[in-house]
Amino acid sequence: MEPLQTRKPTGLPSWPVLLLTGREKTGKSYQAARASASELIGRTFWIGFGEKDPDEYGAIPGARFEIVPHDGSLEDFYQKVRAAAAAPIDDGRKNLLVIDSGTRIWDELRDQATDSAIARQSFDKGGNPIVGMDLWNVATGKWAKILAAARTHDGPVIITARLDTVTVMNDAGKPTKDKTDKIKGQKDLPYDVDAIVEMPERGKATLTGARSVIFKMPERLDIDWFEEQGVDGLWRRLGLDSSPTSQPVYAEPPNSEEV
Repeated sequence: MEPLQTRKPTGLPSWPVLLLTGREKTGKSYQAARASASELIGRTFWIGFGEKDPDEYGAIPGARFEIVPHDGSLEDFYQKVRAAAAAPIDDGRKNLLVIDSGTRIWDELRDQATDSAIARQSFDKGGNPIVGMDLWNVATGKWAKILAAARTHDGPVIITARLDTVTVMNDAGKPTKDKTDKIKGQKDLPYDVDAIVEMPERGKATLTGARSVIFKMPERLDIDWFEEQGVDGLWRRLGLDSSPTSQPVYAEPPNSEEV
């Protein structure tokens, strides 16, 4: 048996993977583009999937993002995420990686799983495709590889996603009259990021979670400063403007080079 290898914690914060989620036209992509103007970061790589390229946001004062083209496939998208995460730093400031959107990526993976169920002619009595657990595991594995590629980035990451209003179900699985907000994407996405900003309507934002020793917060915190200060303001409250940072380390299995 090999000797046990250990290391001591650095005590330093790492740049977060931030989930910006909101309903349509609430400004989540705008805020992601605006983050590229922050003096805390160097280059910004914008990698979109299923969304319109944000060329018009290049007119935001100070915006400095670069759009990364790909061929529209998840495989090429994944390779571009890996390349952007590995891009060198030019001026000593960390690069920013924007993934727009996590919802569209999961929709594509879900559609692929459904198509596979149809191809194997797996249907219920009503003629609806039955997506077996093996197919969901494949879809989840592909999403995990994309997320793992983003996590190799030693710098801030922003993932956008849609916020939907859904009906609350009771313990018996029946719909109730109550409604709640739900992030549209792979079910573990809220747990796999370091901070979540929900934007239920334009001009309103709530920080629903943040892993930080420096910034103390309750379970949910309305951030009325977000519209004016944006992601840059959040980074500063997390102490990333005044403290050295460390490369995030994740205890996860190595990934192959393909999705």
